[in-house]
Amino acid sequence: MPVQPIETPAAELPQRRRLGDVLIERDLLTREQLEEVLAAQRRLTGKDRKRLGQLLVEMGYLTERQVAQALAELLALELVDGNDLAVPMEVARLLPRQVAERARVLILGRTEDGLKVATADPTNVVALDDVRAYTGAHSLSVVVAPESVIKEQIARVYSMAAQAQFDAHTDEATRTDLLEDAELARAADQAPTVRLVNQILTDAIRMGASDVHIEQQSDGVWVRHRIDGVLRDVTRVHKGAAPALISRLKIVSGMNIAEKRLPQDGRMKIETDGVTTEARVSTLPAIHGEKVVIRLLASAERITQIDGLGMEPDQRETLLEAANSPQGLILITGPTGSGKTNTLYSVLTTTASREKNVVTLEDPVEIQLPGITQVQIDPRSGFTFANGLRAVLRQDPDVILVGEVRDAETASLALEAALTGHLVLTTVHTNNAPAAVTRLVEMGAEPFLVASSLRLVVAQRLVRRPCSGCVKPYQPDEDVLRRLGVRPEALASARPLRGVGCMECNGTGYRGRTGVFEVFPITAETHQIVLRTPTEAAVAEVAARAGMRTLREAALAKAWRGETTFEEVLRVC
Repeated sequence: MPVQPIETPAAELPQRRRLGDVLIERDLLTREQLEEVLAAQRRLTGKDRKRLGQLLVEMGYLTERQVAQALAELLALELVDGNDLAVPMEVARLLPRQVAERARVLILGRTEDGLKVATADPTNVVALDDVRAYTGAHSLSVVVAPESVIKEQIARVYSMAAQAQFDAHTDEATRTDLLEDAELARAADQAPTVRLVNQILTDAIRMGASDVHIEQQSDGVWVRHRIDGVLRDVTRVHKGAAPALISRLKIVSGMNIAEKRLPQDGRMKIETDGVTTEARVSTLPAIHGEKVVIRLLASAERITQIDGLGMEPDQRETLLEAANSPQGLILITGPTGSGKTNTLYSVLTTTASREKNVVTLEDPVEIQLPGITQVQIDPRSGFTFANGLRAVLRQDPDVILVGEVRDAETASLALEAALTGHLVLTTVHTNNAPAAVTRLVEMGAEPFLVASSLRLVVAQRLVRRPCSGCVKPYQPDEDVLRRLGVRPEALASARPLRGVGCMECNGTGYRGRTGVFEVFPITAETHQIVLRTPTEAAVAEVAARAGMRTLREAALAKAWRGETTFEEVLRVC
């Protein structure tokens, strides 16, 4: 049974041992690792100073849940999971949102003589004193919860409050699609509308969404987040809120609010927790009204480095060898949303230096990297990838990134550039690596150019990881194994893992993603095949003889080790 929460001032919470001692006793940390983290903590001063538990998570030694469990044991407090949190909205909002976010404290309910609160850091006496000051509570019953659970619950509680305020404010005058443009602009600038839009965007960033979908349906305006590649319903707003909500998004992203019949594109910047996030916004007319999709763009600091992409060691070594070559074409392939852009930028950050002139041609520029020249393609004005590539070749480049090869002219120019002393990185949409080789020939590129210039092809997909907060061993379904070509008895040497669902993963059982890759270096035998019979089957046969792992084989290897699930392999590969 869990230890009952104590009701005592935070300053008097028992601290018999230190957090590091508990972690070492539980074999979660070695003494050497603890000393390393403590040394890193001592180097941080002033506003940069961080708690030991926070540093342990950031440095990858522990999960948030492991830190929370250790804190609960250290202080003899109850540990609550997201599934155990039943948060009454009216009580939780006794604390102003900015205070709750700053203190990382969530009010769970009332007790006989005070309040029950959940916190990720029960040793933060100042934060708990703030709760007393703002709520007037003399006694706090403290429980511990992982920080991500606290943040997600705070976002849910206060976003519902913003929506309620918006619905209360929206009267019949604004609940119509027949508003004049001036009235629409005024409605978009009203405080409840501004708060709701800010809340939607802020919550999406904090929850790690890559896209926000705001779509009008017959029963209201649905807000959905794409997290780990899968869309999740977040909330539904009254149908009458659509004009002001959509207009507000158009205004802040520089669109024309009067134009409702044609698609539009725009950009915006969102400030959250002191960090600026750029977003690309697009609208699309639909039968129930315009739909808005907001793509939240990663910053240069959030680019996953090559070591963290999920490649096997030999694949990573092959990619780095090609990326450090003075010339040749590296082709990244996969469907939309498979992580090609991140891989390209990872390679760029590895190869870029002050001794090299690195130029990119993109449509659009998604991530701004310091120290390189990034060029925005504009096909409407005639500035295409082909025209841009011709211009770049007159700029003395060492490394060229071409966002996508879409036609024969761009393909031929990229191959010629790779043949004449430049390292060229680009993408193409195919299902696997061998198909990318033949796609260039099918586009109209000369086979001799493909054979001579192409150095490496990388095909990739993204698979979801089991949630570390609720992961458990499991037995995959026999039908799934059959469809994957895996015999059940072969799992004796495997370690299948799957999340059962918790608040940290929003009940999905998955949290975060990793890549699976086909890495196909172009060999002399491949050259001959491309020159003689450039068919996908022939190239795939050469790749198999060269020892290339297919996407499914790479994904199954991760499922075997518990880095993803067999169901996820079937879904993606």
